[in-house]
Amino acid sequence: MRLKVSTIKKPSHDGAVICVSWNNTEDVFSCGDDHKLIKWNLATNECMTVATFPDDLYPTGLHLFPKISSSGKKTQTDFILIASTDGKFHIVNYNGRIEKTVNAHQGACLVALWSPNADGILTAGEDGCVKIWSCSGLLRSTVVESDVSCYMAAWSPDSNAILYTKRHHLVIHPLQAKTKITKWWAHESLILSVGWNASNNLIVSGDEDGYIKVWDTFQQLIFSTKEFVHPCTAISWSPHGDLFVAGSFNKLSLHSDDGWPNSSLDLDVGSVYSVAWSPDGTQLAAACADGHVIFAHIIDRTYNWKNFSCTQIGRKVIAIKDITTDESDQLDYPDSVVQIALGFDHLTVATIKQCFIHKLTSWNTPVTFDVKDGAVSMILLASRCMCIVDRGRVSVYSYTGRLLASPQISSHSESRGRTSISLGPDTLAFIDHTNPTLVHVYDLPTATYSISRGAGDNNMTKIKHHTTVCNVALSQTGPINERQIALVDKRRDLLVATVKDPKQKLLVLSRAVLSIMWSTESELLVGLKKESIVCWAYQKNNTRPELTTTVISIPTSNMGYNPSIQCVENGVASVYRGKGSTVVHISLGVIHIEMVLKYVASNMWSEALQLCRTLKDIKLWGCLAELALEKNQLDIAEEAFEEVHQYAEVFRIQHLKNIRNSSGNTNG
Repeated sequence: MRLKVSTIKKPSHDGAVICVSWNNTEDVFSCGDDHKLIKWNLATNECMTVATFPDDLYPTGLHLFPKISSSGKKTQTDFILIASTDGKFHIVNYNGRIEKTVNAHQGACLVALWSPNADGILTAGEDGCVKIWSCSGLLRSTVVESDVSCYMAAWSPDSNAILYTKRHHLVIHPLQAKTKITKWWAHESLILSVGWNASNNLIVSGDEDGYIKVWDTFQQLIFSTKEFVHPCTAISWSPHGDLFVAGSFNKLSLHSDDGWPNSSLDLDVGSVYSVAWSPDGTQLAAACADGHVIFAHIIDRTYNWKNFSCTQIGRKVIAIKDITTDESDQLDYPDSVVQIALGFDHLTVATIKQCFIHKLTSWNTPVTFDVKDGAVSMILLASRCMCIVDRGRVSVYSYTGRLLASPQISSHSESRGRTSISLGPDTLAFIDHTNPTLVHVYDLPTATYSISRGAGDNNMTKIKHHTTVCNVALSQTGPINERQIALVDKRRDLLVATVKDPKQKLLVLSRAVLSIMWSTESELLVGLKKESIVCWAYQKNNTRPELTTTVISIPTSNMGYNPSIQCVENGVASVYRGKGSTVVHISLGVIHIEMVLKYVASNMWSEALQLCRTLKDIKLWGCLAELALEKNQLDIAEEAFEEVHQYAEVFRIQHLKNIRNSSGNTNG
């Protein structure tokens, strides 16, 4: 993965460009020391001067009004917020007319940002004050008063707290009354730039000595590197939260969310004062000291599934290859590619205007349908359907392009990470971001029985936990009435439940679990811990903790910070390890266990029993014992429990068989 810079034309600004911000995937606004507000259109490669401000207006920051309100509905408010060196901030319309000017600070106003929920304005200045304003410019509160200049500030993703700098310190200040303020020494030199990740709550900061550091909100240092020789002057997270970009003198660097650099670009444009991502997370714009606005896009993203591999080699071009047959092709699209998903015999590609669904057996004849706003942030695939997330909307489609369901979700798409939503073959589960202790599970029309299109209360199940849920995953096989869901809460406890169980209860499977994923081929659940990867072949009963034969643990090392499982297929777990590496593949040694699970799912008990007798593996016998007991196959369960030396269970099963036989004789 790397950045490719578009051709740099003659500068349109007559002085240094101080700030940039995106309106949509094609339009960018920039403002600089020449007092000009310029609009760039990437589709036509043209730019136009929207307005020329008074000579005493020198901008320090520019931010466009969020496109999504807190209710998840698209807003019609087209305003630009501009901070200036005279201590004021200006609310400007898209035609360049200043609608309102507010005296905010003594000295320069260095920061002016709309809140993510579009409900307020955050400003910070040389006078050391940090203030909150209404969207119309009325002062709500002065959050901080200090004798030290505040050079950078940021909103929290939920708009309930702010992050600001105080020389060498970072400070998290909640906006609720009587809430503890978090402050820590973060850098040895002056902090110049910060960013707060909307997906995983990580914070990145850059200082005057060129250091970049990644933190969590508990003051824990995740990563530190001296990336630049000169000061780090700009930092910005991508909308999806998996990458961030940092700028310095004549240099841009692209990093993964744990801080490790993916690539860097050497430029000849002077200092990079500001960087901003496009809403789709595939492009960025940078404001430069020599008057240039440079544009870059991400290429060389690679996706793999079984024997297929595809790589984005250009903004509108994807190369796909079948490794086994050496057959390859190049797929060209009319618009810029936004998102790619590969799996379940399909390649799904979203551009800024359309979605293309390719069958891997005939990838030159895709199914297409239009997408709205060109801001697809996520694509999830399952065996019978696919899910598209864009600007707070979640839509489920069949692979023929038919819309199956559109559950209403009041949440910013930017804050909805892949761990908070899961798609099964006939169900969709997501964490309620207004109440993260609640998980909603929707039945989809792909189920084997008929479900009405409306997705009403009868088709939705609520799962309540007593603490915040961070990760959710649905099982990928079996009928809908046996669909299982796995949760990881903020304490890193792993819990499972059967969605349709009338006596629904969350069972604790394990502790200190970092990431989870179900196998795509069986009811095998895989969890990642700090120093091991663990497989659970049977998850529905934790009343026999002594029976560990259904649990397989494989030691791992050097997994880095916040590793995650990408997929589990053919007995192999693909894990994103962090530390700048790509995906590593770990063999789980569970091929025969998955064969037992498949035999049982197909009601092929004799084949499952024969496999266990042939291999004489205690793990296979333990798995078969639990499954046979659940399905009331008492003869098989008795033999299996005897093989794993659980004689108490053997005696109990023999007692049950005697009761059943006695009952049969009595009836006879």
